[in-house]
Amino acid sequence: MSETILGRFDFDSEIERFAPGEGASGRRAETLIKTDGLRVVLVTMRAGAALHEHTAPGPITIQALRGHLTVSVEGTNEEQQLQSGQLIAIAPGVRHAVRAQDAAAFLLTIG
Repeated sequence: MSETILGRFDFDSEIERFAPGEGASGRRAETLIKTDGLRVVLVTMRAGAALHEHTAPGPITIQALRGHLTVSVEGTNEEQQLQSGQLIAIAPGVRHAVRAQDAAAFLLTIG
C-alpha cells in the first residue's frame, strides 16, 4: 500500500477469512485500518452473538455488511434494526450494544 491509500478490501473475502471461531463469544473482530484518527474494524458474528454495552472514545459508525443486527443505543426508546447495506452513526461516549439476529458481519469505524 502507498502512503495515500490506507487500505483496500473485498468484504466478501474478508468476512470468509475472518469468520467467528467456535469460542463462547460467537464473534471475531479484526482491525483492517488503524491510524491516529481512524480505526476500521470488521466484526463477524454467529446468530445470537452479542457485543455487550460499551462506549467508544470517538464517533462511530456501524455498517451492516451481512445479516440482521439489533443495535441498542443509550438515550433512545427503541432498538435500531440494521440490515445489510444500512449504517448507523453514534456520538462519542454513548453506551451501545450490538446483537446478531442471524449470522452477520459489520464494519465498525471509529473516528
